[in-house]
Amino acid sequence: MNHKKYLYSSGEFAKFTGINKRTLHYYNEIGLFCPEVIGENGYHYYTCFQFAQLELILTLRKIGLSLDEIREYVTTPSDESFSQMMIKKKKLIDESINQLLSVQSFLEQKAERLKIGMQSKHGKIERCTLPERKLVLSAPISGDYDEEDFSVAAEFSLRLKTLFHLYDNFGSRISMEQIEKNCFHRYDSFFAYCPHGSKTYDVVLPAGSYLRAYCIGRWEQLPAIYQSILSYARAHQLTLTGYAYEEGLNEMSIKDKNDYITMITVKCD
Repeated sequence: MNHKKYLYSSGEFAKFTGINKRTLHYYNEIGLFCPEVIGENGYHYYTCFQFAQLELILTLRKIGLSLDEIREYVTTPSDESFSQMMIKKKKLIDESINQLLSVQSFLEQKAERLKIGMQSKHGKIERCTLPERKLVLSAPISGDYDEEDFSVAAEFSLRLKTLFHLYDNFGSRISMEQIEKNCFHRYDSFFAYCPHGSKTYDVVLPAGSYLRAYCIGRWEQLPAIYQSILSYARAHQLTLTGYAYEEGLNEMSIKDKNDYITMITVKCD
């Protein structure tokens, strides 16, 4: 190293900053980031005070600024223009963070559903305690799964993409009043869980005690599972309230509809 401890050759400076030496040379060629000192031997040296300057350039690159944009600011700095640029980029960063959080929540929910599905058994009913969860709902559906219901499903998919930046699978819900009247096909709407921390939602499922039941096979088997749920509730003196929420647990990994796993969740008191 040069005897002046605050001076660094391009190789030394590249080593300390973790940047490629050729990148430093290129930045110098285009006038973006140049060595501050020319030694008596004609060699160019960077100073310790340039670490922060390079860090700013690398950070601006990370948030999407082009080299031309950065060079323009470096050569003709303006506090006002820089402030406006930072406000704009901060907004983009915030949006990116929200998208990544949505992806994280999306993958966590997928992993949790698959884990539950692997442990499920057809006809199994269990009581569980669940935390508060926020949902978004589609427009009303008839439960006939005709063209109108499919249109609602398509619109709901687009809404999920708009809200949470992801297309996701969603479930159906049916009122317990309909179940108790043996109207097992009078569904109310589609639903989807919101990512953690989401400020957008339509309804909130309260924390508390719930019944969960599992149906492995085609949807035609669901009425029998609902009859079992009603029998279980009567036997254990439980009151079922609100809606039953149906969601698929293995939609991404099934080859045969007979292996489809539906989880039914309903609030109980």
